[in-house]
Amino acid sequence: MPIVELVAKKIIDRNPGLGVSVIDLIVLLWMYTNPYDSNRRELSSMKNILRMTDIIRSVSNGVTLTDEELTQVVFASLDRLRKNGLVYIQSAGRIFVKGTLTERGVQLIEQSLPTPELRRVTEEFGDNP
Repeated sequence: MPIVELVAKKIIDRNPGLGVSVIDLIVLLWMYTNPYDSNRRELSSMKNILRMTDIIRSVSNGVTLTDEELTQVVFASLDRLRKNGLVYIQSAGRIFVKGTLTERGVQLIEQSLPTPELRRVTEEFGDNP
């Protein structure tokens, strides 16, 4: 199980009633830990992390989700995050997502995670522009 999944579960435990799922928080952490200058992030990196999570494996009951299905999972999460005021999305295509975290989204991450955990998540996602 990737560290980001464990951290997402901790955030939900620390913030009951947040209105987002573990997958949504993984997507939020992905956006937070990959602060590209252009705010453009490759979907392939997000889908690779999701493929490793226990939550996706249990949802698909051992059946591998297609690349298109994982793309739709990410888009649905981005929409929930947007509706909850955690991200701004400028565009979302088949290869890139362009958007940023709102102030509320940044505060949620920074107030919910101690620096060592955040550093481990950043290392896992790469943080390479």
